[in-house]
Amino acid sequence: MTLMAVADLGASSAWTSEAPQERAAEVHDYLESLSVPTGRLSEAQLDELTVRVAARPDLWADLVVDDAEERWWLVLNCSANYEIRVITWERDQSTDWHDHGGSSGAFALVSGVLREGRRDADAVHVEWRRIEPGDHHGFDASFIHDVVHEEGSPAVSIHAYSPPLTVLTYYDSTPFGFVAREILADDCRGDERRARVPQSRG
Repeated sequence: MTLMAVADLGASSAWTSEAPQERAAEVHDYLESLSVPTGRLSEAQLDELTVRVAARPDLWADLVVDDAEERWWLVLNCSANYEIRVITWERDQSTDWHDHGGSSGAFALVSGVLREGRRDADAVHVEWRRIEPGDHHGFDASFIHDVVHEEGSPAVSIHAYSPPLTVLTYYDSTPFGFVAREILADDCRGDERRARVPQSRG
């Protein structure tokens, strides 16, 4: 099984995927059929992408890994201007407070229940909301949030970012506002995650 599919068709059209090669091609073909713009995608466009991919579990459901120890994700498609990934969530797993390194994004919940905290407009207070299957929303590059698992074994969500994620800044929520704590490269545990991808249908 090939764990990383790569198509080099020139700088503007090259794409990669962490899915098995045949499945990666299926995902890419589907995204191509949506005529995704080549520039930076808006929040609304990213939101629509997550909803469309969430509605096609045949493209990703059998690749999902249920990890009780650490949050797991798989990059389904990454091109020059956006990426799509599937993420699973188990009990007590959360993202911690973070931004997206200058990328805009969106996510759609497929199964389970999550709880999302958002930094308020005053940059101090926090608003929490419950996210249920079918819920989805986009966000801009200034967005800071924390997402926590509540129900489902696992909960599964589809995420999109434009441009693709490179780094994330993590924050402490203090009485004086959100204070940056550290900046981390996005792809931690990459080899470990990819090695656990199930063999997809033949």
